[in-house]
Amino acid sequence: MLTDNPKKWSVLSGLFLVYMASNGITLHTLPLLYPELMEEFGWRESEVTLPATIFFIVGAITSPPAGWLLDRYSSRTIITLGSLLLSLALLGYSNTHTLWELVAIYAVLGIALSLCGLVSNMVMLTSWFAESRGRATGILLMASSLGGAMFPLVVGIGLEHLGWRHTVLLSGVAVGVTMLLSALLLLRDGRHFNEGNLQTAADAHQNRRRSQAGLLPIVRERRFLAVVFATGSLWFIIIALTQHQSIFLARDVGLEKGLLPTVFSLFFACSVLGKLGFGLLADRFDLHKVMAAATFTLALSLLLLSEVTLTKQQLIYPYAVLAGLGFSGAFTCIQVLIAAHYAGPFYGRILALIVLIDTLCGALGTRAVAFAREWQGDYLTALMGMSALACLSALVIIKLREPSEPALTRLES
Repeated sequence: MLTDNPKKWSVLSGLFLVYMASNGITLHTLPLLYPELMEEFGWRESEVTLPATIFFIVGAITSPPAGWLLDRYSSRTIITLGSLLLSLALLGYSNTHTLWELVAIYAVLGIALSLCGLVSNMVMLTSWFAESRGRATGILLMASSLGGAMFPLVVGIGLEHLGWRHTVLLSGVAVGVTMLLSALLLLRDGRHFNEGNLQTAADAHQNRRRSQAGLLPIVRERRFLAVVFATGSLWFIIIALTQHQSIFLARDVGLEKGLLPTVFSLFFACSVLGKLGFGLLADRFDLHKVMAAATFTLALSLLLLSEVTLTKQQLIYPYAVLAGLGFSGAFTCIQVLIAAHYAGPFYGRILALIVLIDTLCGALGTRAVAFAREWQGDYLTALMGMSALACLSALVIIKLREPSEPALTRLES
């Protein structure tokens, strides 16, 4: 049983709905519009993905300030402000006419998601769930995939009957209402309640020692560099994949427009199972081995995607299943991994710093794959390279081991 505390259920429910609406639409559904934008404005792959690149760069830059705010102020207030900003940006999206207008909109989305996205949600969740953190994380991150499974179908219907502008307008209204109402379910951070975060005496002692030593010794450790390499590599792959798979399937493979939302929904439906399943496995087995298994699954799916052609479209569905499971499992384990190694007084800032680096890697992946596609005329080399990078990341993860004593204790002795 995850918890019998009604306050925890209220917080988890509120975070679930906020994360489903914010990430489900911004990260997993807006890329569906790329073929429409390319057709209407004549943009190339590097142009249509430029706003998303700016989105990730701005999100990365604003993550450390957001982490600093989250270590000092109420997560509920910050999430509410981010939700309002995100909904306003989506309303502006529907009225864009130039590439640079869309770049500005995505920049605002990046700021908004720094306030109401992964960092703020994980800070609040970690403060409330000292136990069963893997399952709680899996449930929270499952929300993003659930949004990714539902919203493409709805947006696909809207694109067919209303056009992309009206579809985005209605999506902005729906997302804003959902997120702002969901924020009412959020309570104060668990760190302010003894019953919200059941700390042992050893945990409290560890946190005091970390607070006294400061943040710098943590980020100078080889362990931190290994974590950043592994997570940054995965973000490079995951963001590039989610941003480019619609272009690949629609323009290179020639998939029928009506089937694209179906493939997206299957991909994210499987990622719902992956996030919950790998979250449960992370609580029961060696976290590093579970994360490596998810990463190898992602690598295999990329190899399978490279084999998809107009005459081999049947491979799309096993690819969607494997990629959904692999990407979601790896992404869930990233969050559990960071919390397992760095939960404590600097968790918000450490998480924000890692998210900054990871998000920049995601932006780099988006641009690198776009230029590789334009340079070579296909995605084959990029897909093979990302598969190899995923395998290397899995090997680094296997080598990681949770320290038997806090890193800062070793540094102080």
